[in-house]
Amino acid sequence: MRINATNKAKTENKKNRYRGIVLRQLSREILSEFYARKFTFEPLFTVITPRMFANREFGFLIENNGEDKFTRNLSFKTPSELKKYMITNGVKAAYIGAIYQPPPSPGRSITKLKWLGRELVFDIDLTDYDDVRTCGKGKDHVCPKCWPFVVDAALMIEEILRDDFGLSKITWVFSGRRGYHAWVSDEIAKYFDEETREAIATYISPDNPEELVPISYQKKIIRLLLRKDLTMLVKQNKKLFKKTWRELLKRLPRIDKKVTMDTVRLLRVPGSVHPATGKIAIIVKDPQTFYPDDAPTIWEALGID
Repeated sequence: MRINATNKAKTENKKNRYRGIVLRQLSREILSEFYARKFTFEPLFTVITPRMFANREFGFLIENNGEDKFTRNLSFKTPSELKKYMITNGVKAAYIGAIYQPPPSPGRSITKLKWLGRELVFDIDLTDYDDVRTCGKGKDHVCPKCWPFVVDAALMIEEILRDDFGLSKITWVFSGRRGYHAWVSDEIAKYFDEETREAIATYISPDNPEELVPISYQKKIIRLLLRKDLTMLVKQNKKLFKKTWRELLKRLPRIDKKVTMDTVRLLRVPGSVHPATGKIAIIVKDPQTFYPDDAPTIWEALGID
């Protein structure tokens, strides 16, 4: 992925400008206007099926009298009821979870409900690379120099899911801030238990990557991240080989395994607004060419300067 110096400067200017706008203008009124005028269910129904929509759990961050309150254990009979709720409350953040029977309702813990399934999801966040990125650290830093960590992770994850696990319905969603969410919507994946999800997450993102990993995984590392054949790499002298291999290991997928394992975890609703940036969590058609600046902000969507 190439990002020239001019684009980098624009990125920094936009990042600083958006920080100011978030602090001044991410009001309940603007959020309500966005969900009334611009929000659609197409992104959401790209990653979930409308079937059993009424049994889905939703959660929201809502500002009330200057204080943010998080609420979950909510369900809606129809998408229009959900949209009405989001408009009426001007929600700062919207999240979706698993399917339950009976449908979730306030005052009744989801632990008392029958769990019926949830898509397999993966969360890539640049902060998980803070120990290896040298351009900056922390939740507010995203730049063209470190974004390729996310791009490389997405490339590895997609190929592993397809080739090693036979999964094919994979959708990438911009998190709204500094990473991707991968939604795996294959029917079989919805019913994976926590143990299965943990095994897949650990295979994709090894706890100790310097230890022996399957040869098939090693070949993917070389082919996808170095774009060379494994036999070509081993022909290097021992010192150079070790240096190259250590650098490659820094670029392996680093996912939040709790997000993948937790069958009751909520994840940001595709198409909704991220409250920290004002950016919209859009569907990403090509995670290899996407950059966070490609995602519109709520103010751009509404035509507000």
